[in-house]
Formats: sequence, structure tokens, C-alpha cells
Amino acid sequence: MTDKTIYKDAPQYCHYFFDLVKSDNLLTELEKSYQLTKEFFRLITSEKENYSYQPNKWTTKEVIRHIIDCERVYTYRAFRFSRFDNTELSGFDENQYIDRIKSVELNLTELEEEFENVRKSSIALFKTMTKEMLDYKGTANKVVFTARTLGFMTVGHNLHHCNFIKTNYLNEK
Repeated sequence: MTDKTIYKDAPQYCHYFFDLVKSDNLLTELEKSYQLTKEFFRLITSEKENYSYQPNKWTTKEVIRHIIDCERVYTYRAFRFSRFDNTELSGFDENQYIDRIKSVELNLTELEEEFENVRKSSIALFKTMTKEMLDYKGTANKVVFTARTLGFMTVGHNLHHCNFIKTNYLNEK
């Protein structure tokens, strides 16, 4: 990302995700990663939907579910912070989230549709935020974030997992 000032408002572990984002225009990057992810869905064959690159690792569809779940959590936090809500928000256990949904048959087409709906909602949410809303600091999981850092985290996290699936699940370099 060209504007490294975003780093000052984010924990160290987020920096890796920010480095995957090409510009400092949040709405553009949300839209670009949305388009890239829609293209990415077309790479997943039926043979790879339930594939896991190692025993006890998530399947391709579970990783996609994780992307969707995290986007919902990140944007919920961003929404709260953009409304100047200083209530400390709890963390979440992504492994537990996946474990709890294992009994639900994950259909790739439905996951793609859900991702598209969630991302469109995320874009609409961030479009309404002023600079003050984007820069309001709140606490989630005992860490300080802004709505802006959570928006960029949403993009970077999405890109990370799409890249990871391409390399480790689809064997694309």
C-alpha cells in the first residue's frame, strides 16, 4: 500500500495484510478484490471444492466460508467504530466458527453468491463513512483499530486467502 500511515492505527499482525493492498483508496480496493475474488471462484473445479492440502486443514470451501465470516466481523466492527461507539468488542475464534458450520453442506455457488452479497454490503457501508468516521479508534479483541484499518484488513485478508488457495489448493503459482 502506498500510504503507510494506516500502519500507525493497526496492530503489527495486520501489516502483512496491508502490504497485499495496492493503493490507499479503500473503496477502489474493496471493488478490485471483489472482482478478483469473483474471477477466483471460476478457478475452483468440483474436484477441488472439498480438497484440503493437508490432513486437519480446512477445505477450499471452508476457507471461503472463513473469508466471508471474517468480512462480516471486520465490517461489523468498522460499523460500530464509524458510529463513534467506544464499547470494547470481543474477539472471535475462527476455528470454532468453521467447526460450528461443518454440519451445513457448503455449496460453492451459494458461497459465491453470499460473498458477493456481503462484499456489496461492505462497499455500501464504507461509502457512507466520512474521514472522521473512518479514523475513529475503537477496541476489538483488546486491540485498537479504526474503521479504515478494518476496511483495509478486509481487503488484505481476502487477498491473502485467495492467493493461499491458488497456491496450496489449486496448485497455481
